[in-house]
Amino acid sequence: MIAPRRWRWAPSLLTRILLVEALIILIACIVLPLQARSMLGSSVDRIETDMLLSQAQTVAKAVSHDPRASTGNGWQVELDEALRPIYATGYDGRAYAVVDAQQHLLAISRFARPMLWPPIGYAGRMQRFQSGSLVGLSLPVTVAGTPLWVVVTQDQTRPGAVVDDVVRAFLPRYFIWLVTLLLLIPLISGIVLWRSFQKLRHVAQEAAAIRPQALHARLDEAGLPAEAKVLVRATNELLERVQAAFHLQEEFAGNVAHELRTPLAALRVQLGLIEDSAVRDTMARQIERMSHVLSQLRDLASLESADRAEISRLDLSDLAVAQVAEMTPAILAAGRSIAVTGAEQGVPVFGNQVLLTIALQNLIDNALKHTPGGHHIEVSLLPEGGISVADDGPGIAQDDSPHLVRRLWRADQQRSDGAGLGLSIVQRIADVHRGRLEIGKSALGGAQFALFLPLAH
Repeated sequence: MIAPRRWRWAPSLLTRILLVEALIILIACIVLPLQARSMLGSSVDRIETDMLLSQAQTVAKAVSHDPRASTGNGWQVELDEALRPIYATGYDGRAYAVVDAQQHLLAISRFARPMLWPPIGYAGRMQRFQSGSLVGLSLPVTVAGTPLWVVVTQDQTRPGAVVDDVVRAFLPRYFIWLVTLLLLIPLISGIVLWRSFQKLRHVAQEAAAIRPQALHARLDEAGLPAEAKVLVRATNELLERVQAAFHLQEEFAGNVAHELRTPLAALRVQLGLIEDSAVRDTMARQIERMSHVLSQLRDLASLESADRAEISRLDLSDLAVAQVAEMTPAILAAGRSIAVTGAEQGVPVFGNQVLLTIALQNLIDNALKHTPGGHHIEVSLLPEGGISVADDGPGIAQDDSPHLVRRLWRADQQRSDGAGLGLSIVQRIADVHRGRLEIGKSALGGAQFALFLPLAH
């Protein structure tokens, strides 16, 4: 027992590429903003540290000690006239303080908030600290032989914190532009790939349309990606080898038919020397069958170049009447009758007269060989561009209809009287004319074979 085949999703190449790009975009949308924020944060910290250090150094230069000063401890900060307004108002969020080794506030600006400072530690080196929206820096200095620390702070919620505002404005816009550009990547690549795959689908349709009767066709590689051109060229080379094999087959059939016709003609001459009439008649029938097979092989070989046959406007009625008139004596001699109907009105079609004559002859021969003596064959012209051959014989089984146009196949599984080539020749001629061969039951009760061709309007 064969295990049921599991269904597996097999996405197309385009789907796979777009899925990979979607995954890359998702990762980029997560990683790049975080990386950008980290880099910007590092840059902002460095810029803020430089700004705070510059402020601390400016304040440190303005620190002095005067016992006669109005302040209780004598320490004071004498800023330049241009800097005093900055620390006198809370608009910019800047503040400073001077602290001694015992962490006593020796001098402080109006809007300084020491209660918000984290534990600084007051080491012997510069320290940066942050508490909520407040960032600051402590700078150790020595004034009048006394170790002090100048502490400067910046409230990031105030307008003076320009750098932080730039960061907050930059990141959302950066993320929007990043996502937009990343989404354009699958859109553009999808359009480019879709156009390439459309060409591939077109080539695939061309390949699917190639039939054994049209092996001269080749796939067009123009506009295909270099990777696909390799496959198309290999396919075209395969078609050339197959066409060469078909050519050898048809050539062999033609050579066989040609080589055997002469010995058969000699056998016909020798039949007159046989005195026994029963033996002579049996051999004559066998020679006739062999001659018929050779005629079909000859026709089959001639169809190799049928695709290049000249197609012109002709009247099926004239062709049918002429062919039936030619075959009537042999049909009557075989004990059958034949008639043509519907020939009063012309049926103009596009076709090749020689090929269509071969097709009609094979259809009539087929009806003749599969109906007993005393039966009737009727050739009918159809106004929709067809010609049918029907009989009142035993007909054909419905299951056998699809196999009748196969070479070397007969419903009775025998290979006398033509080797089963007749209907395959008719089917080949129908393909050459872009027509069709329909097989069914006739109104007379037997079989009906109808060949339809393009109307010549």
